[in-house]
Amino acid sequence: MKNTNSSQLCLPGEIVDDILLCLPAKSLLRFKLVSKPWNSLISGPNFAQSHLNRSNTLISQGERCGNLLRLGQISISKRKHRPDGQGPRPSLSLDSMDADGSHREVVTIDLGLQRYSNRPSILGSCNGLLLVLVNRVDFFLLNPLTRQYKKISPVRLHGGDRLISGLGYESTSGNYKGIIATHSHGGPSSPHIIYDYVYDYKLNNWKRRREFHYGVKYDDSAVMVNGIPHWCVYRQRIQPLEEAADGEGYVSYDLIVYVDLKTEEVKEVELPLWAATGEKRFNLGVLGGCLCMSLDPRGSSTSIEVWAMKEYGIAESWTKLFAINSSFFRQLLLRPICFTGTGRNKVLMQGTYGGKIIIFNLKEELEKLLALYKYGSTVCTYVGSLVFPEEEVGNEAIAQGID
Repeated sequence: MKNTNSSQLCLPGEIVDDILLCLPAKSLLRFKLVSKPWNSLISGPNFAQSHLNRSNTLISQGERCGNLLRLGQISISKRKHRPDGQGPRPSLSLDSMDADGSHREVVTIDLGLQRYSNRPSILGSCNGLLLVLVNRVDFFLLNPLTRQYKKISPVRLHGGDRLISGLGYESTSGNYKGIIATHSHGGPSSPHIIYDYVYDYKLNNWKRRREFHYGVKYDDSAVMVNGIPHWCVYRQRIQPLEEAADGEGYVSYDLIVYVDLKTEEVKEVELPLWAATGEKRFNLGVLGGCLCMSLDPRGSSTSIEVWAMKEYGIAESWTKLFAINSSFFRQLLLRPICFTGTGRNKVLMQGTYGGKIIIFNLKEELEKLLALYKYGSTVCTYVGSLVFPEEEVGNEAIAQGID
């Protein structure tokens, strides 16, 4: 065989960059070992951001979601040995898989926890980062792929029967912000007691506010659309005497709200006219980069409709995408997560309760139970990425070796 000069096999740097940008983030971690130039390139913040932008674009177009998005759930386990030899120490375990059900794995990350927790929570995800709460006092910003993390400033959460939360990225300032709202029932005369908090990553502090004037339906993390956290909430109004069966009472109606990350104001998303009457109940999701709602079935119905806001912020753009018939709807409140496969024929749905992940084949009208998570924490979706916020000297995130 004729020898080929190795120099003739070298590709221009820009072509190498383009090839690497097309690879999964997990593969890129291994390719850092190929050479010093590759390690330098892949480790750079500009490359990490370009790779993330490409992944987010494909997801918003409904392409390759099956192997770009991951589903994850956390629990706290005990390691057999501590580095100091003084017995087991709690560590975080992340059980995750691709959105198409492949590449399931469990990774363990030592966060330096001092006590066990049976109810850790993923409060939100954005750009491949997770906002994690342990023991209701310890907050972490974590990249589960690179295993970089930072313990962030704590905040005392005031009680609350229910909690909604999210993590977002404000692109103008290049800053991450966390949002938490807790909700307690205060009785008929004061139906809602709401506390809300906003975390600023650059300042590393929380602000407590009284801007969230909505009821929380159930514990929930935000649905991310255009990098902005959204939630389904409700309000109550007094029911007129002529409409109330037993005298004056309260009637609730669902709304969609989001937080403007620049002004930190809570704003409402316009609903279609048929939903604005308050007679419909729904859950939020996202498909092909569009905000979606899945209508709750009523009575013995086993059918739901999924609607999408084709043009964000335009009420008239709400469009019915499809309807699904399934016995699962008698047991669960389902939210759309993403399309999988080709041609948008399959949709992934997540149960609000019970930890079930289900794939529906819209063309063949088939369904498949993809996963039944056993832990008590919520299941979140996140994109595999290499990003982590840059830190001031002396305030760096902690990085752990990758197995």
